Amino acid sequence: MIRTLSLIKRRPDITRDAFREHYETVHAPLALPYMDGLVRYVRYHLEAELHGTIGFDVISAFWYRDAESTAKLMTILASDEGKPILDDELTFMDKPANVFFPVSERMIEKGEEGEFHTWLFARKPEALDRSEASKVLVRDYLPGLLKGAGGLRFALLRDAFPIEGGTLPYDAALQIGCDEVGGLASSAARLEKDGWTVAAVQTRRHETAL
Repeated sequence: MIRTLSLIKRRPDITRDAFREHYETVHAPLALPYMDGLVRYVRYHLEAELHGTIGFDVISAFWYRDAESTAKLMTILASDEGKPILDDELTFMDKPANVFFPVSERMIEKGEEGEFHTWLFARKPEALDRSEASKVLVRDYLPGLLKGAGGLRFALLRDAFPIEGGTLPYDAALQIGCDEVGGLASSAARLEKDGWTVAAVQTRRHETAL
């Protein structure tokens, strides 16, 4: 299974509501036939910005059957066959601001995913390598982050991996389903005090049935 996240930003002349409407009613249905080997496809559209500088309007999550499926899609997008998708992206996305990267997944709290989520993105301090940063995040910060989520019912931690020649906007993404998020602020502040870059948002899930 190949998993990726895309952080996608709307054009500045388009409202967030219009962006979401176009993505769900035009773009996702347009792109789906080209995504052979796609196992799951979810868009987590932003409902609120909670913390930090937010440079995106939707978190698009893709689960592909295998590496061959992702390679096939990249080939299509680079050809004339994929031109309708790329042309449509220009009508509502700020393409230069978009980023995507492969991720791993660790289920922290298994439960009903639900419709609304809080996401916390973290970029490591330069002094830590990626492997060490992942261990430190889980050992030193994750317990406090989960404790700050009242009524916790679901938690999934993703580690990000850089694409060759690229850089990562974040090294980890924690997705939480809970009733209250007020307690997350102190944990986010602690991360920042220790040199991490943190961004947090609330989202609403839109999933395509495959």
